Amino acid sequence: MSTATESRTADDRAVPESAPAMSGSGTGPATLSVPATVRRFAPLLAGLRWQLAVAVVFHLVQVGTTVVTVALFGHIVDEVLVTGDLSALRTPMMIWVGVSVLGAVTSYAGGMLTGNVTETVLLRLRDQLYTHTQRLAPHARSRFGSGDLVSRNTGDVEAVDSLLSSGVVAGVVAAVSVLVYGLAAFVTNWQLALIAAILAPLLWLIARRFGAAVKRASRREREAAGQISSLVAEGIGAMVALQADNQTARHRRRVGDQSRRWRDARMSELRADAAFAEAVTVVEVLCMIAVIAVGAWQISRGEAQLGTLIALTGYLGYLYPQIQTLGGLVVEVTSATASAERVAQVLDAPMGAAEEHLVEPEPDPAESGVTVRAPASPVVADSGPATLTLTGVSFAYPDSRCPVFEDAELEIRAGETLAITGPSGAGKSTLTYLLLRLYDPDTGTIRLNGTDIRDLDVAGLRAHLSVLHQQPALMRGTIAENIRFGDDTATEADIVEAARTAGAAGFISAMNGGFDAEVTERGENLSGGQRQRIALARTVLRDRPVLVLDEPTTGLDDESVGEILGPLATIASTRTTLLISHDPRVLELADRRVELREGCFTAAGPMGSRRARRGLPEGALVERPRTVQLVLPVQP
Repeated sequence: MSTATESRTADDRAVPESAPAMSGSGTGPATLSVPATVRRFAPLLAGLRWQLAVAVVFHLVQVGTTVVTVALFGHIVDEVLVTGDLSALRTPMMIWVGVSVLGAVTSYAGGMLTGNVTETVLLRLRDQLYTHTQRLAPHARSRFGSGDLVSRNTGDVEAVDSLLSSGVVAGVVAAVSVLVYGLAAFVTNWQLALIAAILAPLLWLIARRFGAAVKRASRREREAAGQISSLVAEGIGAMVALQADNQTARHRRRVGDQSRRWRDARMSELRADAAFAEAVTVVEVLCMIAVIAVGAWQISRGEAQLGTLIALTGYLGYLYPQIQTLGGLVVEVTSATASAERVAQVLDAPMGAAEEHLVEPEPDPAESGVTVRAPASPVVADSGPATLTLTGVSFAYPDSRCPVFEDAELEIRAGETLAITGPSGAGKSTLTYLLLRLYDPDTGTIRLNGTDIRDLDVAGLRAHLSVLHQQPALMRGTIAENIRFGDDTATEADIVEAARTAGAAGFISAMNGGFDAEVTERGENLSGGQRQRIALARTVLRDRPVLVLDEPTTGLDDESVGEILGPLATIASTRTTLLISHDPRVLELADRRVELREGCFTAAGPMGSRRARRGLPEGALVERPRTVQLVLPVQP
């Protein structure tokens, strides 16, 4: 039966599949408390704390203006409306207008500052999380699933903000507002204010009770959302296989099961939120009724004035929403820690061996919040073919007890095309991970031109390598942009020449738009052979001393294989080439073949001159069954 997993490379299976899946099982750091979460992500506020402080001040000024307006209204009731003295109305009205304008301006300024801090924090967190996602070790990345990583990089990131910027401002403003409005209420009538104060501890208890329920539901909801994203991405990528095997209904049920899990979690969250809001409303109404009843009794006894009661109810009208905001923040912040835990799981996952040493240029460190370190002395790629030597290399994936390499020895001479064969899962593609320093050997060394690659600058090391993967990595954009992906400095003429060398110029010119034709996600609007030749053109343009071809013909039909064999031979003839393949037609391009089995390389016999083996003169056409005729280049 065809399944989505069959599209993985053979050596992906070498990554320990027994490792726990983080996305659904909750494996990762221990549950984060609110203080621990704030401490964890507080560095994102570097350089922004003063803006938060100013925003809080502006908001508090606005709170002060509301206190003044309520007091003015009480004064107008007692001194103007009750007495009928209209001459006393002008001054308080002018003050009211001025104070209201001041409140509006400061509220706007505070909102803009808070919004700027919020968006900057989100920008920094997204950049930090995606950067770490890019640098995850392959075995760590495989534990999440692409859809779940997308969910963590989008929805979960946004939820963390309530713990750092907008939540901080809202919490501080609400807390101070409660004190200000409470003090104003006590100054106005302390007996009535004391009755109203009963609400505060009740709301706190209610918020604590419902906050825990909301966090549990939110954690389940975010995990289910990540699983839905993963399953949908998996289904879209393997839709043809699902249709061919009549598995669309089964996969839809899997998505439906997770969707129902998400719905149940959301309903639990909604029930807790709704119950919290209604409980708060009931308590507020009861407190307000008690205040009005006692106030009316005081007025009947001449112990209070109507304006006093109106002013007091005005303060309570501002006070209760702030208390409710505090209670709501307790619930919201508690819920946000569930998303913070999922973000922390990714940030705590292990990176590739050399990724922490890889320094990339940042367009604006002040915005990104990423510390840019001075790179080590860069290694410039040599212009000619390079030598590669593996000495006593042993390696096993983390958390796996099955070694991929055991005391492996291999020497690849400069300019040599070496074919590496072996059973699926033997570790052939793992060699690529080691060369790129996504992992380092547990023991032994890998040397490039006689230098241990661990002693080389990471960017400089990778500048020596060009890897043509089994599944070409094409991006959204034009064909020219995808070819230029290998060299940002390439000119239009360079791109055209690279496409011609890779045998891609013909079909590109025939497309609507030519080199400006759009490539959809993963190049799905192109055939397998077209995608591979565009990737070959990128490799030609990149022009690195060491070329790694990882199963370059997998999934291609005979005609497509025939179309790329000539360009492959041309490209491989000018550099040191590692050819990982089971295709006998591709293996004929090699000078020598080794077999990887049980962690060691064993010679499979010299291939000899490609032309001498077949008794052909240089430049002769080679007839290949079910393919095309091509001219094999001379191996230097």
